[in-house]
Amino acid sequence: MMQAIRGKAGSIMVKVLFGLLIISFGLWGVSDYLFLQDRASPETVIAKVGGQEIRAEELRQAMQPAIERMRAQFGGGVDVQMMKQLGIVDSVLGQLIERRLLTQEAERLGLEVSDEVIRGAIYDNPAFRGADGRFDRQLFVQVLMMNRLSEEQLVARLRQEIPYNDLLQALTAGVEPPQPVVEALYRHRNEKRIADVVGFPVSAVSDIGEPSEAVLARFYEAHPELFRAPEYRALTLASLAPGDLQPAAGIPEDRLRSEYDERKDEFETLEQRQIQQILASSEEKAKEVEAALAAGKDWQEAATSAGMDPDAIDLGLLNRREIPRELGDVAFELPPNQPSMPVKTPLGWHILRVVKIEPGKTQSFAEAKPKIAAELQLRQAADRLATIANRADDALAGGAKLEDIAPQYGFKLTTVAAVDEGGRGPDGTRVALPVAPEAVLKSAFATGEGETSRVTDMEDGAIYVLRLDKVTPPQVRPLAEVKDKAIAAWQAEQKREAAAKQAETLAGAVAPGASLAKVAGEQGLTVLAAATLSRTPQPGQPVPPVLVAKLFDAKPGAVVHVADASGGYAAQLKDIQAPETVSEGEAAALAQQLTGELRLDIAGEFTEALRRRYPVEIRRDELDRVF
Repeated sequence: MMQAIRGKAGSIMVKVLFGLLIISFGLWGVSDYLFLQDRASPETVIAKVGGQEIRAEELRQAMQPAIERMRAQFGGGVDVQMMKQLGIVDSVLGQLIERRLLTQEAERLGLEVSDEVIRGAIYDNPAFRGADGRFDRQLFVQVLMMNRLSEEQLVARLRQEIPYNDLLQALTAGVEPPQPVVEALYRHRNEKRIADVVGFPVSAVSDIGEPSEAVLARFYEAHPELFRAPEYRALTLASLAPGDLQPAAGIPEDRLRSEYDERKDEFETLEQRQIQQILASSEEKAKEVEAALAAGKDWQEAATSAGMDPDAIDLGLLNRREIPRELGDVAFELPPNQPSMPVKTPLGWHILRVVKIEPGKTQSFAEAKPKIAAELQLRQAADRLATIANRADDALAGGAKLEDIAPQYGFKLTTVAAVDEGGRGPDGTRVALPVAPEAVLKSAFATGEGETSRVTDMEDGAIYVLRLDKVTPPQVRPLAEVKDKAIAAWQAEQKREAAAKQAETLAGAVAPGASLAKVAGEQGLTVLAAATLSRTPQPGQPVPPVLVAKLFDAKPGAVVHVADASGGYAAQLKDIQAPETVSEGEAAALAQQLTGELRLDIAGEFTEALRRRYPVEIRRDELDRVF
């Protein structure tokens, strides 16, 4: 089976699958920027596939790599609502559903995976290879530690995923586009257009002047979308954060002592051991190494003779929780500098040695006391806030107003005269909100005019409740209010029209069979001569995509003109250049791309068919509530 996997390693499907695994290992376990709203249970079922359930926590974890990639690309501000609007939440859920479909079909077909295949998949995974390209045990352990995975959990994951990956491979193996199709598409994509171009940039248009009152009024009436204000909402917000509460009385000494005794494990630094290993591929080889060590052979020499990478021998300082259980049980009972007997794991046969021991330590009560006191103070604040939230909710349900409960329970009142859904006021500046701006805005735009929301608690412990005082529907602002903006918009339109007209006039002045460059030269215009243009606009290409598209639809000698926001353009197509030969390397890359797309299409059709065998139910209400 391992040979089969190696044989398939060049296929696009296997590369995609390995790539997904690498992405997962690169991003799991980093800061979690996605949280469950309203403290919904992570056990909430959001979808069912056949007889299997998908829970909120699984989707939350699957979203983390996407969140990280978005944050790396766009920086801060990536939140759940943005991910939902971009369709990423639904996309990731769709991937989880497809996995469930494939897993159940693999189980129905009786596909299984051996320990040897799992071992090979781990050894062949680039995520676990060192700089020399070989499996690096220390890197492997570090990656698992970073992702809070045990070796057993990884093996269980691969035992589930490899069968359905093999099912996909069997389904799509051999699918590839015909060579004539690849060559025809290659020639089409790599055609060039040679053209003379004259540009009339908007920035060069001057002497537009200002419109008369009548002209400006007509422009304003013709373009209401330019001057439309969004919907605004006025609200009264009552909020309370943990820091707003007066500190409670000091924590009694006996309570602190009891908490310390209950949580003693948290204040314990575990014993660490610097562990070295010799990893053999078989029991026979491991026994040979064991015998050589017993005969006095040097550890390093014995490891090298067993095929070990010298850099992979030392696993570093580890505690018992950071090493697979079957190895930890041996290593943490070994006397220093004494080799163990061979130990079998899914990765092979290990012989261990401990070269250094750092004893564990437990913080004393006096050392841990400040931390425990601070945490209990926060817990007390959270309990008090929960009690306040319940009582305030009851009072509001009984008819009390926000202005009545605010002094009674210590809420801070904030009046917002007008805010749009993006959090900005009529002047365009962001409206300051004392707690959870995104959650408050979401509540404000989900509450009816004159209604009061429920008291809502946030992840950071803050609580809030709001009353929606007024809804101002979207409306076109009066001309007097937006006159300067209207004048600027009219001038911009006039400049675009002037530039477009100049391009159209020049193109019309070129008689059939005549030269655009000659006519332009006679008018003292600058010509971009013999510009080489690609079908797909390239970075730094001197003409806009709209002109490129028009030239690729034209015949040699034709004169075309276009306009966009940057200005007007006139161009004459001089020549069409088709590739004389097909580059083997580029054609092979194109064939690989097409092969991948064909295989993904087939896999998509297959999973769609599986939905009839394993019905899919998405609980949209639960999904929207949780995310």
